[in-house]
Amino acid sequence: MGFKLYTDQGNPSAWKILVAAKYAGVLVDTPSFEFGVDNKTPEFEKKSPIGKVPVLESHEGTIFEPNAAARYIARMSKVSLFGSTDFEAAQVEQWIDFSSTEIDLPASVWVFPILGYIQNNPTATQRAKGDIRKVLSILNDHLADRTFLVGERISLADSIVAASLHRLFVKVLDPAFRKQFVNTNRWFTTIVNQPNFLAVAGQTTLATKMETAPAGGPVSEEPKAEKAEKAEKPKKEQKPKETKPAPKKEEKPAAEEEEEEEAGEKKSKSVLDLLPPSKMVMDEWKRTYSNEDTRGAALPWLWKNFDGKSNGW
Repeated sequence: MGFKLYTDQGNPSAWKILVAAKYAGVLVDTPSFEFGVDNKTPEFEKKSPIGKVPVLESHEGTIFEPNAAARYIARMSKVSLFGSTDFEAAQVEQWIDFSSTEIDLPASVWVFPILGYIQNNPTATQRAKGDIRKVLSILNDHLADRTFLVGERISLADSIVAASLHRLFVKVLDPAFRKQFVNTNRWFTTIVNQPNFLAVAGQTTLATKMETAPAGGPVSEEPKAEKAEKAEKPKKEQKPKETKPAPKKEEKPAAEEEEEEEAGEKKSKSVLDLLPPSKMVMDEWKRTYSNEDTRGAALPWLWKNFDGKSNGW
């Protein structure tokens, strides 16, 4: 049984599948793949209708959601990666879902602007930091008396959650940020230094400094030809304007002046009123985020419909 994994280089989502394959003793081929080119072809769209990677291909068909593909491969392992009881299997699934719903979205919001995948939004980044702090705290409490997330040995939950956190620990979780999460740090370094994880991801170096994205978005520039044309046009000579004596201001009663001042204050607009209207329907975004899979549906919807660039973000 042969498998192919279509993915870009250094994608932690692909590691979830490849690490599971290492534990299962399953060979997965990773053909050369250039994201932004190879995923735009009609052939690839048949494998992944949303055009995302990684995509696992087998003789039975394709799976385009990384956690589902990792589960599929893990079930082939002779040594269970789903715990030793039905209850532990449910716990493994619980932590896999936790990584999708609680980690992947805020991690992307925080790290993707640094990687240049999306525009920087300082407000969204600040919220994402708070979400990640909460995630690390939940893990820290859970791991206070545990070596692994479930049971007494490593499971699929450990490798998937660690992969979801990997870019955070490498890019932004500096010593000051992570120092209070001692148990989470100990567990993460344990997992990423397991031989099968090392064989896929290589050595993990924790962040010594919190990386930040460039401030603001790209500044639009006029075409050079238009600039040159404007520079070449001579300025018209302006004739001095004749100054006319200002009309004498009529004195108004004090009550009338107060009414005019109040009307002027009502007419003054907020800075937010000057922004163009947003095409993004927040209620639809809330429904999608609450009811759909985060990576498979919510994230693609957000990047497709987010129009922050038109609002100057």
